[in-house]
Amino acid sequence: MRNIGIQLYMVRHALRRDFLGVLEQLASIGYRGVEFFGDYGGYAPQALRAHLAAMGLKPIGGHCRIEDVQGEALPRTLETFAALGAEYVGVGWVPERFRSAEGWRQAAAIMERAGREAQRFGLTFYYHNHDFEFVRFDGQYALDLLFSAADPAFLKAELDTYWVKRGGEDPVAYIRKFAGRLPLLHLKDINADPSNPRDVILGEGALDFGAILAEGDAAGVQWYIVEMDHCPAGELESAARSYANLVARGWLGT
Repeated sequence: MRNIGIQLYMVRHALRRDFLGVLEQLASIGYRGVEFFGDYGGYAPQALRAHLAAMGLKPIGGHCRIEDVQGEALPRTLETFAALGAEYVGVGWVPERFRSAEGWRQAAAIMERAGREAQRFGLTFYYHNHDFEFVRFDGQYALDLLFSAADPAFLKAELDTYWVKRGGEDPVAYIRKFAGRLPLLHLKDINADPSNPRDVILGEGALDFGAILAEGDAAGVQWYIVEMDHCPAGELESAARSYANLVARGWLGT
């Protein structure tokens, strides 16, 4: 059976009302792991780790800012994720100052150093894409420039299916391209209207998740992580329907 987690940013508003209660509901839906985005409900890492264990949830890892993995901030960030019991830690996006050819090379150097240090804490380091990485510099996408400039031993990828598609590329092809360097994959669906792209409940949009999941398995994906940035149906309802669609379509695997 595939490991199915959820990025907690999807339920960020509900978490503010009842942090542990929401985690319990996600576990009851069927999610096996959670990916953090910087909100820990005010709990110390060790305490939160114990709560998650009691619920049967794995702390997969989480996103942080690139500023959090530089200088004196880096060891503090890695210590937090190690204490949480996570396997992964990554940069969720980069600010505008890095979005030039030279900036992407600088970001690659920062993340490679962070990834090298992360291994000392038993952590694997990654970068999560949006669509702004699908801008070309000398014929090469910024996303490819970033990953070609960093040692694959220290910087892994967390592709996001929605953002790859919105960037104008085929998620299946990009999963294949990053095979062996892709331990995490964000499952995020997109509507069928290219003039007004938006994320929708998993399995209710235009992406072929049967093909995506099969290619992810071949590429070595360890965790498939459900995410929506906007949940018109409500956060927990969207999380529940996304998981139910995975079950109904046989996408959990065996």
